Amino acid sequence: MKTYQDFKKDEVIESKINVTCIGAFDGLHRGHIELIKKTKEIDNNFQIVTFNEIPKIYFDNNLKPLLGNDKRNSIFDEYKPTNLIYLKFDEINELSSDEFLEFLNRNLNTNKIVVGKDFKFGKNRTGDVNNIINYFGEDNVILLEDYLIENEKVSSTKIRKYLDNGNIKQANKFLGRKYELVGKVVEGLRMGSQLGFPTANIKLDYDLYLPKFGVYGIACKIDKKLYEGILNIGITPTVSDTKKIKIETHIFDFNKNIYGENLVIHINQFIRDEIKFSSPEELVKQINIDISKLKNK
Repeated sequence: MKTYQDFKKDEVIESKINVTCIGAFDGLHRGHIELIKKTKEIDNNFQIVTFNEIPKIYFDNNLKPLLGNDKRNSIFDEYKPTNLIYLKFDEINELSSDEFLEFLNRNLNTNKIVVGKDFKFGKNRTGDVNNIINYFGEDNVILLEDYLIENEKVSSTKIRKYLDNGNIKQANKFLGRKYELVGKVVEGLRMGSQLGFPTANIKLDYDLYLPKFGVYGIACKIDKKLYEGILNIGITPTVSDTKKIKIETHIFDFNKNIYGENLVIHINQFIRDEIKFSSPEELVKQINIDISKLKNK
């Protein structure tokens, strides 16, 4: 796989490519994977075209990505495209829809295209799939319908809403994998240890979209061994008066020093909202209930 970063409007792909799929691939959910699979099915000599910044996030600074760049690349790599092209969005976005089609044809060496039926492109999103068909010909454009689960369209917007509601199981179902947080274990205030539940404090590698504040059941792999645990996302109001968001996990049956190590946390289920308890003792009592619930599931 050859990867092109920040691909500009005057650059040209030299290799001959038989089929191209295009999309923002926000979250790389099951609908996106179907698009990639369909492209590969048509011809193994294919390329994936996406953007260095997800358009939706480019226009909304408050929106966070659903996965980091490393994970994004590793998922793309699983399907072995000939090329993976990240278009420089702020520059490509200035092209008119006609200019973008010309760019696909001449610069990206595109003959056959696989795209979702709702794909929009060009400055002010003036182009749609009808423009693509008119330019490349009906035989050269393969349109994918919405991917449905339980009669509901899979989309990154829906996944974010499920995360907002703590509906991790449905978010995972739409993603086709466990939602994950990746980051380095850093020093904390050791409040968890004082309460009898030592925690790994995680500093995320990427500023990702976080599920609602609360307690979650998780799994993580350390030294090739899978451990289950419990995760808190929030401001820990019982033991702290800061508003800084913390991500802390207590790993079951584990007592090694992992400061400085990178942890990949898979979120399995939502347990409860984060609340402020009347005392640390009440918090400890609830944590024991939470852990018991997970271990006896």
